[in-house]
Amino acid sequence: MDYGLPYSIVPPLKFNTVQQDVYRGAYPREINFPFLQSLQLKTIISLTPQPITPETDGKLYQFSKDNNIQLIHIECEKSGKGKKRGVPLGYTAVLTAINYIIHTQHAPIYIHCLNGGQVTSLLVACLRKLQFWSSLTIFNEFINFTTNITVNDRSFVDNFQGDIMVDPGYKVEWLWNGMSRGVVNGHPKLKIHHKGEI
Repeated sequence: MDYGLPYSIVPPLKFNTVQQDVYRGAYPREINFPFLQSLQLKTIISLTPQPITPETDGKLYQFSKDNNIQLIHIECEKSGKGKKRGVPLGYTAVLTAINYIIHTQHAPIYIHCLNGGQVTSLLVACLRKLQFWSSLTIFNEFINFTTNITVNDRSFVDNFQGDIMVDPGYKVEWLWNGMSRGVVNGHPKLKIHHKGEI
């Protein structure tokens, strides 16, 4: 299906590149479909209260179907409405999303929440923590997409922990560029497992 001419390409609000073949932004609208089509996406990760279905958003659902894009829904509360840890998502949701992001078979990926702000920023901040970014650098990136960082946001990212399963055959090249296996396995907060080595 033709979703528009090149001159009508409009990216979603707060669109940006996270890493090679990983993009972020706000909830896609129909005007954004030509732009998203140009990215040749394989996966859209929706950090939203409701999944994208024919009933909730028939146009985005059909666009994804027409372009063979896998829709992944990770349930989150609306920004500011979360009960756990004072943020709209939990560590299980973050770990689930990261599993898609760090493996090449799902790329290119577009990650979005409702407005491209707090929820997406929390996920990206946790990804940066996995990449050994410093807290200062993580939160400098964070404030580019949100009006402010709450104490709860900082605490959520600072305390992010869990188990990450990495399939070496599909790991994205940018994840730990130039780092030795010893450094990666010694991550201060996250337990890194390599598939086939357990």
